[in-house]
Amino acid sequence: MLSYSILKHVTKETKIFVRYKHPSHHWSVLRKKDHPIDKALNHFDDFYKQVFDKKWPSIRKALFAKKKYIAVVNRFGDNIETISKLESEGALNMRRLFTLEKQYIQEEISEKKRNTALENIFKLDEMTEKATENVDPKVTSDNNLSKSSQFSLASSLSNAQYDTERLVDGKSFLSPEILHHFIPATKIKGNEDFLPESSHYKFYDQNIQFAVKSDNEFDIHFPEHLDIYCYEKYNKSDFGNPSKGSTGVYNYYLMDGGSVLPILALDIKPGHRVLDMCSSPGGKSLLAIQTLYPECVVSNDISGSRLDRVESVYEQFLYDFNEKWLGPGKIKLTLGDARNIVDDNFDRILVDVPCTTDRQSLHENDNNIFKPSRIKERLQLPELQKELLFHALKLVQKGGIVVYSTCSLSPIQNDGVVHMALKQIWEETNMEIVVKDLSPALLQARSVYEFADRNLLKYGHLVLPSMSHNYGPTYFCKLKKLK
Repeated sequence: MLSYSILKHVTKETKIFVRYKHPSHHWSVLRKKDHPIDKALNHFDDFYKQVFDKKWPSIRKALFAKKKYIAVVNRFGDNIETISKLESEGALNMRRLFTLEKQYIQEEISEKKRNTALENIFKLDEMTEKATENVDPKVTSDNNLSKSSQFSLASSLSNAQYDTERLVDGKSFLSPEILHHFIPATKIKGNEDFLPESSHYKFYDQNIQFAVKSDNEFDIHFPEHLDIYCYEKYNKSDFGNPSKGSTGVYNYYLMDGGSVLPILALDIKPGHRVLDMCSSPGGKSLLAIQTLYPECVVSNDISGSRLDRVESVYEQFLYDFNEKWLGPGKIKLTLGDARNIVDDNFDRILVDVPCTTDRQSLHENDNNIFKPSRIKERLQLPELQKELLFHALKLVQKGGIVVYSTCSLSPIQNDGVVHMALKQIWEETNMEIVVKDLSPALLQARSVYEFADRNLLKYGHLVLPSMSHNYGPTYFCKLKKLK
């Protein structure tokens, strides 16, 4: 009886469930936490969807997908053996691809010219037939020669007018209203104050108009000593880790394929003095050296630790670096704010500015530009970028080239910064700058890269990440100083 009564009493008791919290490292807690990469993605979804419209989903997918690299063969290593090895593994020489595309383009142009000439002949025949109806045959015969010359292809080309200037005004793509439209409406809280991002672009004056000269460029000079290898589109093969050869340096350097184009756009020639304003991690400076053209390359950076990374790259890829490179002045490493550089003896200047580094911002939380502690820095990026570009245009010699580049999709950090710098040049100096439109020349690169539509850009060019060509993003704009 006793055991029965105890059992009966227990069954009537109320059960109490206690819920324990998961530890901070549990997946469910981490998933709910708002990381910098989450903030970056929210920002890009809000911002870039407006810019790229239907293309944004595919670009977004590519940013999260496996990134593609290219291999820059080290001329100071066992380059012949390295080239043979890369080609045996199925890698393609980028210079050869560009050359083949150039030949295809020339054939296409020739075919179009032939078709145009035939069309003109047919039109001329039709016009002649109509003109000779009810007309004296003798008069028609006398006029055939003059009409033929009037409607000939050569005559049409000689009378054609070519637009060499672009007028930038308040109604253009880069007007304040459009720029502000592309800035997310998100307000950021800092020091108990709410600050809209668009307020940082209030210095745009839509009433100011200024002419910007632009020239088409029809060819990309690919240095004969520069051997770069890539894989064809949709091929996701990896290059193995580089190894050291008989000279004690690594046989090739791996980098984002988009990073090649700003160096090619510089059009470095033998004897040129080259300045890389923001050189870390050192890949683009090394690429300039691999052309074997520069008399001197100055690699500058504002951070000592970042400059150490550049020096480390040089030591790994240039044999006897301290003796044969630093000593004679072939390479100079300088530490400081590039806006304070006073040496103006440069033929080529690369302005590869600090930016939101879009792909990295979606993959790494550490040191992410979207961290709450870096809000002010991120908002002030366009102003810093503009100041660096403006100073580069002042430093470069007459006839010299400045290439501005970022690894961002942002129209504010890209064309917007170029616009601001050109506006300041027009307002404060007597310099004459021409924007080089590389659209015709970049047709040579169409089998390697995917570029943004030209109607999205006013000045530069943008490599879009895609599942077929997953390089970039890389924006670059070529500017030449006439006076």
